[in-house]
Amino acid sequence: MLLAPSALPSGFSPVTTTVDELVRANAGPLDAVARMRFAPPDCRPTADAELNNRMSDENAAVLAARSLDASLTNIVVAGTRDIDADVRERTGNCATTRTTITEGTRTGAVITAEHRKLTPPKLTGERAGRLGLLGRLEVTQMFVFRTDTTTTMPDGATSRSVSFAGYAAAHTPGPDDGKNRFTVAVTVAGAATPFAKPFPEVSEPVTDKEFVELFGRALSAAGRL
Repeated sequence: MLLAPSALPSGFSPVTTTVDELVRANAGPLDAVARMRFAPPDCRPTADAELNNRMSDENAAVLAARSLDASLTNIVVAGTRDIDADVRERTGNCATTRTTITEGTRTGAVITAEHRKLTPPKLTGERAGRLGLLGRLEVTQMFVFRTDTTTTMPDGATSRSVSFAGYAAAHTPGPDDGKNRFTVAVTVAGAATPFAKPFPEVSEPVTDKEFVELFGRALSAAGRL
């Protein structure tokens, strides 16, 4: 149900992790984000924390991988992610957000995130009310996007990074009681550049096209549920 090592982008290799380890690793950054100041204020992300709070080794599976300068995760979890919230918080007035760090060694730094929606992969079996059929898995919603992030310190030094995320809501045949609903997620996060003046150059961990293709492969793998 997860990406095979051979399906990973060039330069990425699997690393051993568990869902519980991933949840613990995510908890600190998500808690920090909850205490930052967001502008616009209604663009504060919510779906990541909600999903992280209910994931465990009992209801989810994870593949993690790394390259020299990026990390990748592929998750399949029982239940639905609030993809509508992802769309609201990363498009329209929320396509560009500015977050101010309010504690720690980077207090006063401003994080500017520019989100850009990508065209999701074309799936087979599309029909009214369904974006695709992969094995027994019917995909009903997808959201794929890229984020270009710039962190600016009070002294003007900046750091940049590029990341990608893709989320899909899907279900298998049967009564609509929630037990047959799943979320498929893929993220790729490039390492942030060192802080520098002037504006540092940043490299993509993958291209837009490569990420969309990767997400399509992840959905095909999830179709083997």
